Amino acid sequence: MGVFSRIKDIMENKIDAFLDKTEDPEKVIEQNLRDLNRDLGKVKAEMASMLAEEQRLKRELNECQEGIEKMERYSIKALDDGNERDVRKFQEKKSAMAAKLSELQVAHQLASSKTQQMKPIHDKLAGDISELESIKRSDF
Repeated sequence: MGVFSRIKDIMENKIDAFLDKTEDPEKVIEQNLRDLNRDLGKVKAEMASMLAEEQRLKRELNECQEGIEKMERYSIKALDDGNERDVRKFQEKKSAMAAKLSELQVAHQLASSKTQQMKPIHDKLAGDISELESIKRSDF
C-alpha cells in the first residue's frame, strides 16, 4: 500500500502548491500539468506491470487447472487398466498441483486487487490533467 500512499501524498502536495501560488497562474498550471503528466506516466507504467503480472498468474492458474484435470483423466484410465501404482502416482501429482493451484489463486486475487486499487489513482490524475487543461484553454 506504500505506492498508493506516496501517490496520494504527491497529488495532495501538488494541489496545495497550486492553490498556494498565485503570482503567475499560467506558469503554475504549466508546471502542474507537467508534473501530473509525469505522475500519470508512472502510474500507467505501474498499472501495466501489475496487469501483466495478473495476466501471467491467470495463465498459470489455467494451466495448473488443466494439469489437475489431466492427472484425473490419467488416474481414471490407470484405474480402468488395473494399474494401482500409476493411479497413486497420478493422484500424488494431482495433489501437488492442487496445492499449487491454491497458491496461484491467492496470488492472482492479490494481483487483481492491486490493479483495481490503482485505477482510481489513474482516473484522478487523468481528471486533474483534464481540469487543468480546461482552465488553461479558458485563459483563466
